[in-house]
Amino acid sequence: MKKTKIILAGDSTVQTYKLSDAPQCGWGAELYKYFDALDVCIRHSKGSSFDNAVSYETSSVIIDNRAMAGRSLKSFSDEGRWQDLIKDVSNGDYVLIQSAHNDAYKEKEERYLSPSEYKERLKKEYVEAILSKGAVPVLVTAIAMKDFDDNKVCRISFPEYRDKMMELAEEMKLELIDLGKETAQYNTKIGEEACKGIYMNLDKDMFESAPLGKEDNAHLKFEGAFVYAGFVAKRLKEIIGV
Repeated sequence: MKKTKIILAGDSTVQTYKLSDAPQCGWGAELYKYFDALDVCIRHSKGSSFDNAVSYETSSVIIDNRAMAGRSLKSFSDEGRWQDLIKDVSNGDYVLIQSAHNDAYKEKEERYLSPSEYKERLKKEYVEAILSKGAVPVLVTAIAMKDFDDNKVCRISFPEYRDKMMELAEEMKLELIDLGKETAQYNTKIGEEACKGIYMNLDKDMFESAPLGKEDNAHLKFEGAFVYAGFVAKRLKEIIGV
């Protein structure tokens, strides 16, 4: 029986990290735990020329995580990462795309795309390429940062980019996981103080990777990555039909 193949394109909030980077973790590294996690083989992705590509194979699925920190739709493609990924896509595969954190970064010309450019590139270079392979594109809105308003409500991050992604999904009848909304709602539910336990808010000398401590409200610890992967897995199983 052919295993379901799930391929991930994304940024630092999706990426698989080295143990030396602990406790930082992307949700893409935790996704396999919702698919027969007791029987898993973890190795470098076959066919990829990039060191960060990691494959998780369980008894039912193959999750190929190609996400890389600091990349937008633009830079992911310009560096050859998208071409490296799409060549390995086959009929019936599922390709998840999460991007916005870096696309919105105007200070980095090599990353930045306006919301309209973002939508056009997502459609023409990414979605159409996936469809041409007979695979299923699944658009994933960017996770929320730990960003609360005066009413203690966590804001949805990069709303203009989320809107464009949702527009494209509606226009092309594509599958979409609104992870941005789900994570913002979850953060609001648990509260800002509890969110310190899932984002990279570290005290001094807690971890070798950050001896001086860190106040990072964008990236996830293992705990956050696991919870957020659960949101993706729940919707993804509905899409796949398992």
